Amino acid sequence: MAQVAQQDREVVGQERLVIGSADIAAAPSSVLVAPWGEVRSSNGTFVMDEEGARLVLAAFKDHGTDIPIDYEHQSLGGAYASPSGQAPAAGWIKSLGFVPPEQAGDGQAGLVAEVAWTEPAREKLAAREYRYLSPVVIVRRSDRRVIALHSAALTNKPAIVNARPIVNKAAEAETTTVGSPDANESVECGPTIDLLRARLELPADANLHQVLAQAERRLADLSAQAAAVEADRRVQAALAEGKLTPAQRDWAVQLALKDPAAFDEWAASAPRIVAIGRTREPAPAAGGRRDRAAVALAAKAAYRAEPALANLTSEFAWVSEALRQAGFEEQHADGNNEG
Repeated sequence: MAQVAQQDREVVGQERLVIGSADIAAAPSSVLVAPWGEVRSSNGTFVMDEEGARLVLAAFKDHGTDIPIDYEHQSLGGAYASPSGQAPAAGWIKSLGFVPPEQAGDGQAGLVAEVAWTEPAREKLAAREYRYLSPVVIVRRSDRRVIALHSAALTNKPAIVNARPIVNKAAEAETTTVGSPDANESVECGPTIDLLRARLELPADANLHQVLAQAERRLADLSAQAAAVEADRRVQAALAEGKLTPAQRDWAVQLALKDPAAFDEWAASAPRIVAIGRTREPAPAAGGRRDRAAVALAAKAAYRAEPALANLTSEFAWVSEALRQAGFEEQHADGNNEG
């Protein structure tokens, strides 16, 4: 594997290493990106440990996008560029995790990625046209610790010394080792795994790690759906009590999703700014004018109690909407009817 150009490696006290990793027997959805510990490669030594893994996961979360897997690092350009200048994706890293040595069991510890392969890449892997995954990592120069994952590539020239396969070529047994002083103790889980495969709509040859990874994703999706339903329930209750206007709904849903306790605290102290059940404008009597003033004052108080509302709307628009919802038309922010 070619060396990265010097000008391409300068990253303010960091450097980018292109390294080779694991032998791929098929197209598994879960792959080892970098092994645990001090790793020797033809491009230099680096360290992947718990601190490094946490930094990599934090960088991936902050970036907020899938990490590309290309062919032969073509997306790096320069010496790696293809003659056409194109860099088609072989797959996308959807999530990252790490397996410390004490939890590795019979597997290999290190940084693990969940990958969605493209169909052409699946065919190349099945035909063994490509066998290795080569990540591009950002290394902190002070201690050689990996702190971020830039990208990865399918290649036949791994740089990691003694790269190990992550998928056995022989069919995997449907057993898993459990934590026990007896390292040979295992649990036969074939029927259970078969049931989970069917429930998760996975192929019959999906291995145990793939089944568990898909189950975790499904649980995460269900948790997100439950949180959305609960946030909607909170917002609907606040709307029914007249503490929100329809214009505030998006803001309220975001707050209820992000911090339900903060939303509940706000809802408990927020004044009612909508006249519940009002369908037409009240008579223009003195008492009616006091009602308008009360609605306007309450709306102003609610707006000023929530500084975040300034990012969504102005106080004038907020109060005007409250007056309109209360059945008053052509109202100004001071609650007086000039028209």
